[in-house]
Amino acid sequence: MTAVPGTPAGAGPGGAAGPVGLGWAPTGSAGIDPSVRKTIEKIVRAVHDGNDAAIRTLLTDLAAVADAAALLYLRERLYATQ
Repeated sequence: MTAVPGTPAGAGPGGAAGPVGLGWAPTGSAGIDPSVRKTIEKIVRAVHDGNDAAIRTLLTDLAAVADAAALLYLRERLYATQ
């Protein structure tokens, strides 16, 4: 089977592969500590600016306090800036 661009891995022309509900979904910032949100916004800005040193420092800071929701929010924000 040939995958169709823009569909989950292994999906054919007839539909999506894999269990329903396990795909990407925006998380939003609700429930994320404001200081964690601020760090995420700084990371997004550093990525946009290409500031590798700031990215490394901020990711280290985030790793100490982040949970799954914060990491998903970071992913969402990074993709939103493309």
